[in-house]
Amino acid sequence: LLTSNFLFYSSSFTKLPHLAGTEQNLLLAKQIQGQWKEFGLDSAELVHYDVLLSYPNETQPNYISVIDDQGNEIFNTSLFEPPPQGYENVTDILPPYNAFSAQGVPEADLVYVNYGRTEDFFKLEREMGINCTGKIVIARYGKIFRGNKVKNAVLAGAQGIILYSDPADYCASGVDAYPDGWNLPGGGAQRGNVLNLNGAGDPLTPGYPAKEYTFRYKVNEGVGIPKIPVHPIGYHDAEVLLR
Repeated sequence: LLTSNFLFYSSSFTKLPHLAGTEQNLLLAKQIQGQWKEFGLDSAELVHYDVLLSYPNETQPNYISVIDDQGNEIFNTSLFEPPPQGYENVTDILPPYNAFSAQGVPEADLVYVNYGRTEDFFKLEREMGINCTGKIVIARYGKIFRGNKVKNAVLAGAQGIILYSDPADYCASGVDAYPDGWNLPGGGAQRGNVLNLNGAGDPLTPGYPAKEYTFRYKVNEGVGIPKIPVHPIGYHDAEVLLR
């Protein structure tokens, strides 16, 4: 019974996009509220918070280019993820992006920085003599929070950072990538925010609830918002860039 309920609710909550702040997310919240009341909870309330959210430009999605000596784009990363079988008609799927990335179009040489940890940047600088100042860095997900990877890239002087999921990490358990298993396919990109807040909440009201009575920073003063562009890609595109 527990397994069947888990599968039912998991399917129900994940079959449609429900990004924070969207109508579908509110519908799911109301659905959960109703179910909790049915389960016998004394009360289940929906509470309003006024938080800063970050969305991509759907008409001009982010992408990474490889350019030649004349400035021509000879390779571009995918603008959208290929939908899995049976979900071709699902709408409101946003293009890959990392929430709260800075805007910009940096152009520079690419440097691979492993997981983007402090020790990875130290190894590049101190042992290999590779300076990341002014470069665009590419890091694989894992080991540390993505926001810390971005912070480390900023401290190293990078102009931008690309993030990708490496199947060598997330398929290590023996489960293959989709469609042979349930792991992320090569055209899929891991989304997620890149704030560096250490659990302080909303970047405009750090340490306090994001309510109407709370002192609020201006958007350009938000705490923990990175100053460089960040973009996630799938490992098929990452393979081309790394090669």
